[in-house]
Amino acid sequence: MMLNVLNITILYMLKVLIVGANGQLGNSFLYWSSKFKDFQFSFTDVPELDLTKISDIENYLKENLTHYVINCAAYTNVDNAEFEVQRAEELNVGVVNNLCKLSKKYKFRLIHFSTDYVFDGMKNQPYIETDEFSPINVYGKTKAKGESLILDSNINAWIIRTSWLFSPYGNNFATNIFSKLQEEKKINVVNDQFGSPTYAIDLAKITLNAIKIERTIEGVKTYHITNEGISSWYDLALKIKKEINSECHVNPIKTSRYPNLARRPKYSVLSCDKIKKDFNLDIRSWELGMEHCIRQILY
Repeated sequence: MMLNVLNITILYMLKVLIVGANGQLGNSFLYWSSKFKDFQFSFTDVPELDLTKISDIENYLKENLTHYVINCAAYTNVDNAEFEVQRAEELNVGVVNNLCKLSKKYKFRLIHFSTDYVFDGMKNQPYIETDEFSPINVYGKTKAKGESLILDSNINAWIIRTSWLFSPYGNNFATNIFSKLQEEKKINVVNDQFGSPTYAIDLAKITLNAIKIERTIEGVKTYHITNEGISSWYDLALKIKKEINSECHVNPIKTSRYPNLARRPKYSVLSCDKIKKDFNLDIRSWELGMEHCIRQILY
C-alpha cells in the first residue's frame, strides 16, 4: 500500500527544468528546491545544455518528461550589450525562439523572465503589464523581442517581468556594494534612478507558489514580480551599509556623473497588483529582502 501511494505521488509531481541554473536566479530556485515537495527539479546550464542549439534542448526533452521549463538564462550585462548586440540577441531572442518551438512540440509550459528595461522610464507611475514597450537600450530591446515571440507563439507560458535583481549569488548590485563598502573609504552611487528592487530568492519562491496554485497554465500571461517598495540605487547602498555597519561614506550622485554605455530608465517601478490579486500572495518589502540577503552573504 505504501508503494502505491508513493507511485501516485510521483505520478502527480510536476517535473520542472531550470535552465540557466548557474546564475543568481537559477541558484535562487535551487535554494527552494528541497522545500517544494510537489516539484521534481532538474538544473542545467552550459556546457551541459546549450540553449542556443535547439538540437541540444530537444535531445534532453526526448529523454526527460518535462512539465515546466523555467528560463533563467539571459544576457544581462546592460552596458556590454551595446557592443555585443549579436550575443545579446542570441541569448535573449534566439533562445526564446528555440524554447517556443519546442514548447509547441513537447507541450511543456514555459516560464520566462523579462525586465523593467522594456520601458523607457518616462511614465512617472508604476508600469502595468499591458503598457507598451519603449526600450531605450539594446538589452531592453532584445528582452522586448523575446517577450513578443512568446506573445505571438500560441503556447502556454508566463512572462514574468522583474527589476533590480539582487541576491547573495554571483555578481550583482548587493554583492558588489557589499565588497566596496568593506574595501573603500568612499563610494559614489546614483540617486536619481528609481525602481523596484527584487530579491531573487523571493522572486523564485513567489514564482513556484504561483505555479503550485495554477499547476496547468493556459495561454500566455504577463506578470510583474518585485519586492514591495520603491528605491534608488543610493537607498539600496545605504541599506547595505547599515546592515554591515560600514564606515564607508556613500555619496549620492546624478546619473550624468556616472559613465555608462547604455541609457537607463529614470523611473521603472513595476506594479505587482495583478500577481497579488490573481494568487492572493503577500510580497515582503525590499528592505526585508535585503536584510535576508546580507545574512546569507555573511554566513
